[in-house]
Amino acid sequence: MIGELFINGRDAYTTWGISMDDTSLSALMTPAPNKEFMENISRLNHGKSVITNAAKKDERNLTLQLNLTAPDKDIFFARYESFCKELDSGVLEIRTKYQPAILYRTIYLSCSQFSQFMQGIGKFVLKLNEPDPTNRKY
Repeated sequence: MIGELFINGRDAYTTWGISMDDTSLSALMTPAPNKEFMENISRLNHGKSVITNAAKKDERNLTLQLNLTAPDKDIFFARYESFCKELDSGVLEIRTKYQPAILYRTIYLSCSQFSQFMQGIGKFVLKLNEPDPTNRKY
């Protein structure tokens, strides 16, 4: 898990004990949608005209499931507090070992769920927005 996920340039596992759930990588890798194409419906023509030669990417919302682990309660709550402070910045730049040349520039929206299990394991479901999917570092 060390070296698997980086948030704002820091190894998420060594810094906060955070690792990705199985679905998080899939969420990051899902292609961004296109903006709606320009269309024109004219009574003079059959159907409609669609301009497709100037396709642009749209923003996208992501849901990342992350796990926070710690050997005891004190370390768990210290890591939890530190990660919450990182979220307060509002900006999360995410990189994984699976796509080391891609830096996803996201904005933190909310944490829709937080579950704590067995005193030292927590699960976060983060809601993020990638405002410009073409603004990734490659």
